[in-house]
Amino acid sequence: MKANLSFDLIADILSRLPVKHLLCLRCVSKLWRSLIDDPDFINLHIRHSLDSRTNHTLILKNTDLHTADLASLGPFAKLEHPLMSYNHGVKIQGSCNGLLCIRNIVEDMAIWNPSTRKYQVLPYLGSCKGYVCGFGHDPIADDYKVVKIIQLGGADGKPLESEVKVCSLKINRWRKIRDIPCVSSLPVANGVFASGALHWILTQKLDLSEENTIVALDLATESFKEVPQPEYERMIYQLNVGVLGGCLCVVANHGDARVDLWVMKEYGVKESWTILFSLASEDVIGSLRFLKPLAYSRCGNQVLLEHDKINLFWYDLEKKKADDVWVPGMPFSYETEVCLQSLVSLNVKRRQQNGEDNRDIKRMDDFLSEGFKLVL
Repeated sequence: MKANLSFDLIADILSRLPVKHLLCLRCVSKLWRSLIDDPDFINLHIRHSLDSRTNHTLILKNTDLHTADLASLGPFAKLEHPLMSYNHGVKIQGSCNGLLCIRNIVEDMAIWNPSTRKYQVLPYLGSCKGYVCGFGHDPIADDYKVVKIIQLGGADGKPLESEVKVCSLKINRWRKIRDIPCVSSLPVANGVFASGALHWILTQKLDLSEENTIVALDLATESFKEVPQPEYERMIYQLNVGVLGGCLCVVANHGDARVDLWVMKEYGVKESWTILFSLASEDVIGSLRFLKPLAYSRCGNQVLLEHDKINLFWYDLEKKKADDVWVPGMPFSYETEVCLQSLVSLNVKRRQQNGEDNRDIKRMDDFLSEGFKLVL
């Protein structure tokens, strides 16, 4: 008995496969390549990976880039990047939907998909005295954007001057947008992408009451707004912003005594801030100067964190216990980035709906013979 499979069912089955298998299946036929390259399928694959907490890679940045599957955390392998320069060094400016924004020492910048090894070099903007970046997805225009907040002045007691420039993947040119709200100092870290916006911590604001303020740049409207913060219980010595499970989060450092990780369950709603966990100094080895939340475990009961750029540990939310992570091939010190494994193209073209898809893939035996056996 031969069973017919609908196009949607076949796409759903394929969306559960790792990217490396899908890249092999692209070579089976034009039909398979058309299906796997389709933007709707690529988005379906991303949604399934995010929902199931699968197909994620952990990248460690030292002199070189090292990568490992997040589920197994090992072994780490060297990752070659496309912006080679005389010292081979590269900085990761942000990650979104499987794309990385990277730059090298001579200020070349590119958007790069490590899974497909495709990349697009951005127009050269020149060297800047000081700047921070951000990288994320505009869901309205379905476009990826790189943002640069550039410091133009402010030295020797002079008023701070800055400008904000954006380069989108589709247009591939830099343009100036509305400036960041009046501040006496620029952010010190790159922007964190969550809920369609990039987020930075601003300090010593002149026109707002709070000393530490979370400012967001909506990538669709390209306008800045302030994000409400939690009601902290004690004085904060350092505040960092991050993303965990797609939700905006903040790490509130109360000196050497305690660190609280807050998660915003409903974006933009102050009352939705919840403490996910608190860490005391005796819970970890070393200081509590810097903690960066990276990802949930697949079952969701643990959180992977980077600690002071020298070690990783899993924090068990139920047992309230931290377990160090060490894998052969890890560098001594590093910066971390979690990158989704995806098929996102750097030259997206929408598929024309001509009604041929369902006629092309009809039967279960056709489906198996054309490629499914390759991944069994």
